[in-house]
Amino acid sequence: MIKLGTFMMPLHPPEKDRTECFEEDIDFVVYADELGFTEAWFGQHHSLGWEPIPANDVFISTLIPRTKNIRLGTGVSIIPQHHPVNVAMRTAFLDHLARGRFNCGFGQGGVPTDWELFDLPDPKTQGLMTVEGIDLILKLWEAEPPFDFQGEYWRIHMESQIPELGLGTYLKPYQKPHPPIGMSVIKGASMAARMAGQRGYMPLSTNLVPISTVVEHWPTYCAGAEDAGKPEPSREIWRVSRTILVGESSDQMWDLAMNGTLGRSFEYFIALFKSAEMLSLFKADPGHSEDDITPEYLLKNLCIIGDVKECTSQLDHVWETTGGFGTLLMMAHDWDDKALWTRSMDLLKNTLLPALPRLPE
Repeated sequence: MIKLGTFMMPLHPPEKDRTECFEEDIDFVVYADELGFTEAWFGQHHSLGWEPIPANDVFISTLIPRTKNIRLGTGVSIIPQHHPVNVAMRTAFLDHLARGRFNCGFGQGGVPTDWELFDLPDPKTQGLMTVEGIDLILKLWEAEPPFDFQGEYWRIHMESQIPELGLGTYLKPYQKPHPPIGMSVIKGASMAARMAGQRGYMPLSTNLVPISTVVEHWPTYCAGAEDAGKPEPSREIWRVSRTILVGESSDQMWDLAMNGTLGRSFEYFIALFKSAEMLSLFKADPGHSEDDITPEYLLKNLCIIGDVKECTSQLDHVWETTGGFGTLLMMAHDWDDKALWTRSMDLLKNTLLPALPRLPE
């Protein structure tokens, strides 16, 4: 059966008490673990009121003793905002604390106010920093000192050791050679998807583009694998993210979506993407104008909302259109009505998912 995980940005109204938000996020992951969700990924942002977790590794560390089976992942560690040595060591430490129940994600980040906060260069340069940073992290996890890795943006070297004192010894991951690595994929012809395919990383397709864009991610990923001379990848490695709200009553679910924080969150995304001149990514049809893009438009074109029958049909459409994938990542949203949101998680896991087709063996 297809696996079910979750991706938590998280999403909370800016006026909501932060401590309450974080406690709710913890409760969400604990409940997902109890239901049998297989993995959870957590975002990281420093200057977004709607997405208030600035340190996903710290958040994961609080979840390790509270959960039993669910794999926990950084989604993602934003490389230009950290020194690669720091990312390598903190990630390795988390891997040990979790005894290998850990995935790691690397990425660039796309928040202009975060770029200002860290005084970062233009996005293209940040992309180059991200690739270099990932390479340096992987080298650190494999190398033994002495070494001297000279990059364009960072130099990492260790030449002085006293092995008998442990001086010059640093922590490496629990999982060998390292935890499974994921990369977030947004655009259809995504460089991230191609790089992930070249390196064998897990592709995590975003929830913020229509399925007509998501279908491009897998061929792009496979093209990357072919570039690197790798065998054809298994679709089991592909994660596809969607916002899903299912209940006994379609009218009730749509009322919650339109008039609750879910609808408000899309007002936020429209403003955010417009400021970054990325609004076209939302279009379900290239012929649609930017004026067509409203919260209701996004709820209808990016989300799966309704009663069990309607949502099963919509999920079937996603499956058939994409050709299938290994893990469905349900997006976490603010629990403005906890009873309805937890019921939705239960129905998705125990009713909708078993009805989906399986990937061929």
